[in-house]
Amino acid sequence: MPGWGTTVTVEVPLGPPDTPREDPLTVLGARELEVLGQLARGRRNRDIARELHISESTVKFHVAKILEKLGVGSRGEAAALAHEWGAAAARA
Repeated sequence: MPGWGTTVTVEVPLGPPDTPREDPLTVLGARELEVLGQLARGRRNRDIARELHISESTVKFHVAKILEKLGVGSRGEAAALAHEWGAAAARA
């Protein structure tokens, strides 16, 4: 097969997407945004509970709901979304 694999075609978008992405954090409630802001700062459940004056089990509940609503599998992914969409600074 002469010439196999010698040509590569790549399409790179040069402008913004046709439709702007919707902020995924709009599905979260006010308390969930507070918890997410704390997560984005790297805080542990115990510290979040103390800061927000709630129990650790309530923090765990909120974290589980945040992961579910955002469709992510870890605290790190949720924190990355928070940083990307400004929740760490604006909503913490």
